[in-house]
Amino acid sequence: MQQTMKSIKRVNFEDCDPYSHLNNAHYLRYFLNAREEQLRTNHILDVFEHAKQTGKGWAVVSHNIRYLKPARMGEDLEIWSRMLTFDTLRNLVEFVMISPGEKQVKSVMLTMFAYFSIEKARPVKLEKELTELYQQVALFPGQDINAFDIEDRIRAVKTELKKTASQGIAQK
Repeated sequence: MQQTMKSIKRVNFEDCDPYSHLNNAHYLRYFLNAREEQLRTNHILDVFEHAKQTGKGWAVVSHNIRYLKPARMGEDLEIWSRMLTFDTLRNLVEFVMISPGEKQVKSVMLTMFAYFSIEKARPVKLEKELTELYQQVALFPGQDINAFDIEDRIRAVKTELKKTASQGIAQK
């Protein structure tokens, strides 16, 4: 099953600040919308259908974001999302925004989600089916959810980009 999902999003005029940079608050929207769409289009999970059927969903517990290079108006961005790990109540998702041509990292965000009962507005434990799905899609299943440092993840993403770039050159 696919662990890293990618999609392209163009920076819209209305999402920019007066300097033609993507407004900081819109990074969150771009990342979260990309994740929902990627899960659905890759036939992994439709979060809205899941909520209708089970009365349970995911709520953001925290975001940790680094803005590394500005995303500019009209620029195409490649947005990655992937689950790093999970426990019985939460999961940690990594978001990466790059310029597809230059492979320049624009932003990295770690978001923790809690699984919860919509009716009771309280966290609930994952069902067996979700635990099995998470085992397949998580990059580091079983690793402590609090063990991830965003600076370490930024280095890992940059190393991954360099490795894929050098493989691309070697294949030509």
